[in-house]
Amino acid sequence: MKEPLKVDRDLLKRYTSDQCSNREKAFVDDWYISYVNQLPDFELTAEELQADLSNVWNSIDAEIQVPQPSRSHWKKWFTTAASICVIGFSSYYFLIHNSSTAPKGISSRIESSEVETGSSSKQKVLPIPAAISGAMLILSNGEQIALDKNGGSYSRKDHDILIDWSDNNQLVYQADDSKSNSQAVRSNTLVVPKGNTYKIRLADGTQVTLNADSKLTFPVQFTGTKREVTLDGEAYFEVSKRQISAGSKMIKQEFIVHAGQNAIQVLGTKFNVKAYREDKQQSFTLEEGAIALNNPANPAPILLKPGQKIIQTGDEFTLLEVDLSKDLSWKNGDFYFDSATVQEIMAQISRWYNIEVEYLGPINNQRYISSISRKKTLQEVLEILETTTGIKFDIRIKGKERRLMVIP
Repeated sequence: MKEPLKVDRDLLKRYTSDQCSNREKAFVDDWYISYVNQLPDFELTAEELQADLSNVWNSIDAEIQVPQPSRSHWKKWFTTAASICVIGFSSYYFLIHNSSTAPKGISSRIESSEVETGSSSKQKVLPIPAAISGAMLILSNGEQIALDKNGGSYSRKDHDILIDWSDNNQLVYQADDSKSNSQAVRSNTLVVPKGNTYKIRLADGTQVTLNADSKLTFPVQFTGTKREVTLDGEAYFEVSKRQISAGSKMIKQEFIVHAGQNAIQVLGTKFNVKAYREDKQQSFTLEEGAIALNNPANPAPILLKPGQKIIQTGDEFTLLEVDLSKDLSWKNGDFYFDSATVQEIMAQISRWYNIEVEYLGPINNQRYISSISRKKTLQEVLEILETTTGIKFDIRIKGKERRLMVIP
């Protein structure tokens, strides 16, 4: 069993002269982050921070008697400190401005600072669980209803359409077709926040599963020749085939999903739409049936067959053959990162665990492949990602605010 490490003059000397082992380097980084968590908030200008950093390094140099850190080490420490300063912390500022005798004050604090070794995500923070079922329903009159059983009510009517959520995991619209021709088009909106998922059965029988941080707007009852809904976020659709009377004949009632500038035409199928506004890419994956993607940038619709996926980047569209079990893994309870950057991975982590992500320095564009259960706690997922990527993570909780620090 390895001896526990301790931040002292010898370790700092080896750290600044680039003579530490990987374990020791990681330990110093952990010590720095853990130490910063205990500090009060400060607001510094860039000039003040740089001056303080210079003073601190001069003090450390005088105390441990090593040469001035190289440019690479100076850049590493300055980038980390500057990044943390942006969110209101600066251990350097604390050390300089809260010590009457800076050199001895700094060394005494360093010598007495012992922290737990290992992953920085393993701090004394309660496990952050995976996303749970939960949503907010906005009725046509603007009223908002939290879809849980705490209020004792499990159903509601919106213009004679019964809405039921007695099953706490699903919202069900019970249509009255006898009034479908007389009803004006009225819409509801289902908002699924970060850290939640939710299911809904629309008035036509279509089933929709919404991923975290998603919003679906839809009519309480479908009339006319088209069924149109609007999605912001990610959702998996199981569209019910439906025919309506048009004079002396029956015609198919088309289903259309609007996502940004895209319109997905459907005739009874299973497919996934991922269209978060803040993401650089949107994607559309077909599991069963047939869909056509319409976009103003394309002169003609793009047709998909089962097992195909379209990736949209700006006005560019790429059609791919995919492994559906992997591409649709989110609805089956897994993360599947397929050649994903750290930023793309963190976007999913942020939504699923309802935590803000902060980067303490530049992240390279390396891509990773990994499969992880979405049922795991955030801490468990981060342990796996640290092994996979070599990047370290730190969880900070202050009141209701939760932040995940990404440490290159």
